[in-house]
Amino acid sequence: MMTKHEWSVVCAEALCREGVENFHPLEIADVGREALHATSRSRTRLKAPELSLLPNAITLCKLLCELREALPVGPILVNSWFRDFDYNYRIGGVSTSMHMTCGAADITKVGWLPGEVAEWFDAHEESKQLGIGRYQMFTHIDIRGKLDRPAPARW
Repeated sequence: MMTKHEWSVVCAEALCREGVENFHPLEIADVGREALHATSRSRTRLKAPELSLLPNAITLCKLLCELREALPVGPILVNSWFRDFDYNYRIGGVSTSMHMTCGAADITKVGWLPGEVAEWFDAHEESKQLGIGRYQMFTHIDIRGKLDRPAPARW
């Protein structure tokens, strides 16, 4: 299992190779972050993703970079990106969560409402390959169609 430092180095190198400048490896997977199960009160720490999932993260990074550059330009804040199976279970995520593939993130864009972010993704040329979830405080975005999952999905 990779350490937080090892994940940071490997992921940063991959992001650099792909020209992704605006995301840090710990935004993708905050290795070591602790989750507390709501009812049992048991704890778990987020594990690093398998390296085979890194291309999914890079694909999503590139899509989020496009959103970042949409006018008015603004930073993308990540609430949640990668979750390993146990971490996802502890926080109440669905068993088929796209977060476990590195292909989903819950985000906000500074200066935009979550609905505006969702509308931007709905209008994107690849919208038929995306999962878009509208929530009061954030927008869920995933690349399910690019990972051979049924798409589009909206909620």
